[in-house]
Amino acid sequence: MHYLLILSLLILSPLYAQAESTQPAGTRITISATAERELPNDEVVITYRVEQEGKDANAIRQQVNRVTDLIHKRLQKEAALKIKTTSRNMQPVWHYPKNQPRIRTAWRMSQSEEITSSNLEAVPQWLETIEGEGAQLSNLQFRVSRQLSLQTEEALRLQAIRTFRSNAVALTNGLDAASFRIIHLNSSSQSPRPVLYRSEMAMMAKSSDAVAPSLSAGEGTVRITVNGEIEIPFIDFPAK
Repeated sequence: MHYLLILSLLILSPLYAQAESTQPAGTRITISATAERELPNDEVVITYRVEQEGKDANAIRQQVNRVTDLIHKRLQKEAALKIKTTSRNMQPVWHYPKNQPRIRTAWRMSQSEEITSSNLEAVPQWLETIEGEGAQLSNLQFRVSRQLSLQTEEALRLQAIRTFRSNAVALTNGLDAASFRIIHLNSSSQSPRPVLYRSEMAMMAKSSDAVAPSLSAGEGTVRITVNGEIEIPFIDFPAK
């Protein structure tokens, strides 16, 4: 019996110690802080497609390749410009006579391309090149580049943490405490939204006489939010 009691105490003692360690040593308060900065959009993304339809699959394939190659050759001379193919497909065009099997009347081929560049001043010239060679503009957007966005996020994260600590100090002083400790801390980011010109691109694609619209790159806001919990030692306050 004596040995059983000692064994029980040995088992229960760590459990009591663990239970005591999980109890808060003070008042816990949740704090959030935000830092943001407005940045000029320094990158442009243009998407366009080359489409052809006809009965001869080889002929329309060669036509799509020809238009695409001409655009590539003209744009690849530009500095700080990247071109990539995002999709390419060929599909049959069907006719459905009443009460008869469907009939393939033609082939339709489409190839989509994407241009990315930091040379914003050359955008009107590139739009003219794309349409001049027979391609259709799909979308144009100005955005904050990934490199600038990441650099700004790092600076804003440190700024938000400093604000978090300042808020924690103010709360600690308000409770007449001498110190605080951070229980946990995490951060989240909100990337700027790009400036889109879909309607303008659709207008230019429909009209061969359309003049290139006046475009503004605009700005975007990068925002960092820091959330966390602090613990301030318990203090006995007088009732009066």
